[in-house]
Amino acid sequence: MAHARIFLFVLLLIPIVAPGAKAEMCSRHENFGRPTIGLALGGGGARGAAHIGVLKVLEERQIPVDFIAGTSMGAVVGGLFASGMTATEVESFLLATEWNRLFNDATRRQDKTLRRKSDDDLGLFGPRVGVGADSSLLPGGAIAGQKISVLLERTLGPRMNGPRFDNLPIPFAAVATDLATGKMVELRQGSLAQAIRASMSVPGAFDPVRWGPHLLVDGGIVRNLPVDVVRNMGADIVIAVNVEYPLLTADELDGVVEVVNQLTTLMVAGNTRRQIEAMKPVDLLIDPGLDSHFGSADFKRAPEAIVSGYQAATAVLANHAHLSPGPESFTSWRQTLSACAGESPRIDFVEIENRSRFSDEVIRGFVSGAPNAPLDGEKRDREMSQIHALGFIRSATWEVVERGRQTGLLVRVEPDQRGGDFIESGLELTGDSRGTNIDLKVGYLKTDVDDRGSEFRAVVQVGNEQGLFTELYMPLDDRLRWIFQPSISATRDNFTTFDINGNALAEWELDEYAGKLSIGREFGRHAGLFLGMTRYAGNADITTGSPNSENLRYSGGEWRVDAIYDRLDNRYLPSVGSFGRLSYIRSTGALGADADFDQLELSLFSAVTRGRHTAWFGTRFNTTLDEDAPIYGLYSGGGFLNMSGFERDQLLGQHFGHSMLGYRFRLAETGLLPAYAGMTIEYGNAAQKRSAVYGDGVLNGSFYLGYDSPLGPLYLGFGWSEESSGLLFLRLGTLFGAQSIGRR
Repeated sequence: MAHARIFLFVLLLIPIVAPGAKAEMCSRHENFGRPTIGLALGGGGARGAAHIGVLKVLEERQIPVDFIAGTSMGAVVGGLFASGMTATEVESFLLATEWNRLFNDATRRQDKTLRRKSDDDLGLFGPRVGVGADSSLLPGGAIAGQKISVLLERTLGPRMNGPRFDNLPIPFAAVATDLATGKMVELRQGSLAQAIRASMSVPGAFDPVRWGPHLLVDGGIVRNLPVDVVRNMGADIVIAVNVEYPLLTADELDGVVEVVNQLTTLMVAGNTRRQIEAMKPVDLLIDPGLDSHFGSADFKRAPEAIVSGYQAATAVLANHAHLSPGPESFTSWRQTLSACAGESPRIDFVEIENRSRFSDEVIRGFVSGAPNAPLDGEKRDREMSQIHALGFIRSATWEVVERGRQTGLLVRVEPDQRGGDFIESGLELTGDSRGTNIDLKVGYLKTDVDDRGSEFRAVVQVGNEQGLFTELYMPLDDRLRWIFQPSISATRDNFTTFDINGNALAEWELDEYAGKLSIGREFGRHAGLFLGMTRYAGNADITTGSPNSENLRYSGGEWRVDAIYDRLDNRYLPSVGSFGRLSYIRSTGALGADADFDQLELSLFSAVTRGRHTAWFGTRFNTTLDEDAPIYGLYSGGGFLNMSGFERDQLLGQHFGHSMLGYRFRLAETGLLPAYAGMTIEYGNAAQKRSAVYGDGVLNGSFYLGYDSPLGPLYLGFGWSEESSGLLFLRLGTLFGAQSIGRR
């Protein structure tokens, strides 16, 4: 009976002891009577790939590692190795990672919500500037580190055994700098991914990381080579790997960039030198000897750095065979690491830490949380990307956390540091044989009208075309699928009428006032169906031309149904994806219209890219079903990529059709002003009879140079047609013709 009680007692203890048993084993490696070895892995960006070469040599020479401390890229490599990965696995991770993509947090346009894509319709492509009491005007860094945080958490989160880094297969510390005090901070517990992210937070490039009372940035500022840190962890012998950027010579300091880089290097070199000078005779220093032309962002040269690290480590360790305890002991050590590496946990709960403009209910709708479900890192990454793509969110990250005896998922959503109120801008410039038109747009956008992310926008346009536009965008449910969108606009536009030979007859000034109510359903991120009712009134007065022409007054009311599909990567210089819109318009006297007529509008566009070559196809067909639209309801064509061989509005009729094949070549791979050369072949016309649109179509096209300039997409080219000698054009603005803040 006594034995039975003891057995029952042991069984009851198992659930209590088991969770910590693995962690305890991982925190105390048997060192087989040898001196303990610690790795100090220094920072240096892409140059830190050399650490992998060192790890390979340590494994080949069967030298175990008992402690690791890392700074910046040293923290990345060190953290991965400390989690139980082999050197080869760390190498595969680093080489497979698209680092340049990770250092750009911008959401791909294809993955944005339909609302954010529709921003392009107004041509407000200038930078958004935060305004208001809660605005910091500019963010704390060029990027928040969203993508790299998510990648590190997906890779390392499942490998954790509790919150303490001492319970990793190899005890680990990441080094960061407290931005407020300038002091070193050792990160030894919490989220391993966030600790590494803090250690590599280069000021100005990354947002600082909040860690308890600290605001942390790159550890290289105070301890780029953390020799003393790993020694204090318990290392008897320190193997330090220094990959810092070398100082330039006086002859090489011949520019502002070089001088600024030298000042940064001097700051880091000082603390590195002090660490090297404090090394003991038994310690080993490995310097891969990377040249000054190997930049911190040269991740394409990572294989070269790995080879350099391997060669340098081979030379330094050639006469230190005594550091290996022998094949059997090393194998036992390696097996211990594999045995105590964390396993992918089961998630018991989801916790939301949300500071964004959206309610917790909205955020939770993007995060699945079945009780006791296994962790699916890739699925969590997709969910964070969906949240981030909602717009005006600085970062959306996840991490595995322990709450008592339960394991959960903490989703942390940070707001845009620029606040909730923004000033927007856009510039439209067109020039041809008739002169130059300049239109400046300035808008105000409030993004936090309510906790579903409702937005209010007001835009003023001045220049050749003038206008005022206001709208409210209001999601009606927490899944942000049903949308209510009222708007009001007032515009003044100038247009020219032409005779059949293309000669200008008269210039008109068109004033129009419109109000619209719309309700719609969005399907995922790419499609939407909207029903709208519009009431408008206007007058067109002749300003130049025949005195016999009569001024026009009109009143309209219409129902409109729009089906939209948008997966283009860029509305201004598209490279991949497709766009489609199908619209039905019903003008009716029941809504106050002067005339009853029905119209159908179809637009399709698709682009593909291979290397520096891009090809696209586009077509547009607008038709009045009974060919009875009044003059203010006619369709017009002409202008760049809208029958490029004709001036704007030169083509006018009940119907308009236009099909286009285009080709673009990227002339420059890098630079502030990426340059393109392109051409189009276009065919179509405007006509009074539907059959004449393509039956009497005109072959035309363009040759152009394009620049993605800081002011917006800029095009300079030549439009030609089989019926004219051609015309030169200049355009700063959107790809799909002039974007109006008015009704159509």
